[in-house]
Amino acid sequence: MKCFYSFDTVSIDSPTAVTIGMFDGLHLGHLKVIQGCLTAAKEANLKTCVITFSNHPADHFTGKRNELLMPMQEKIAALEGLGIDYVIIIPFDAYIVELPAKLFIQEHLVHRLKAQKVILGYDNHFGKNREGSISYIKEHFSAELEAISIDVAKVDEVIVSSSQIKKYLSEGEVQKAKAMLGHYFAISGLVVHGNQNGRKIGFPTANMSLNEDNKFIPQLGVYLCEVHIKEGTYFGLTNMGYRPTLNKDEGIHIETHILGFDGDIYGQGIEIRFMEKIRSEKRFDSFEELKNQIAADLTWAKLYLA
Repeated sequence: MKCFYSFDTVSIDSPTAVTIGMFDGLHLGHLKVIQGCLTAAKEANLKTCVITFSNHPADHFTGKRNELLMPMQEKIAALEGLGIDYVIIIPFDAYIVELPAKLFIQEHLVHRLKAQKVILGYDNHFGKNREGSISYIKEHFSAELEAISIDVAKVDEVIVSSSQIKKYLSEGEVQKAKAMLGHYFAISGLVVHGNQNGRKIGFPTANMSLNEDNKFIPQLGVYLCEVHIKEGTYFGLTNMGYRPTLNKDEGIHIETHILGFDGDIYGQGIEIRFMEKIRSEKRFDSFEELKNQIAADLTWAKLYLA
């Protein structure tokens, strides 16, 4: 797979089937669109091309950096694994917002990408004033492009979307988020040194520093997780919160007690996949109460996994 980071650098010699979107999280709805692109390309012996954005469109309109379900490097790796040939990664900025749909199609889709087919989700719009759509392409470019619309994806009659997945995660409903993602929601980072409080009470933890500072995280609390480290895959208890028992305001901490593992993994990469929320974070009056609660959490986890 080849990546381009601006339209100006694109060098594609073969005709393509193109899809466009943020694709944050690559959930089941996105995968339906991507599969539609792959199928359309195979039928006509075309290469596949995904246009996506280096920043969330909401960043441009709100002036804030929005949290993402999936960092760009993970998205690129996932698209490659799906068999996409080309990925165009561009900023969602004033140029994209103000570019008329007609010019976007003529200059970028037809001229630069040699598009013959455009595959879009049912609600996808592009170009100035959101003028571009499947119906717009059919009306104005039917001679140059075949426009294919992909129907909505639903889980339990709820439309699959990145915003709905974020809502579920913000409520601690990680199983509902998984149903829409097609896999456990995960965060990744490096194991860093903590204050050793977990070890002092008999439950050593791996403290995580996230790889991305705008990564979306679930509702704070204690979760049963699947832990992926260089040494292998384990289950673990992950606490995300402010550690109120320590009476310190140090921001959010992410720490994981890995079941059946007590090795030195400082500086190593770690991925946490959220399986189930056990409880909300709470303040304990003593370390003894905290220790007893962690023991109870472990008992819950072992029964869940049995």
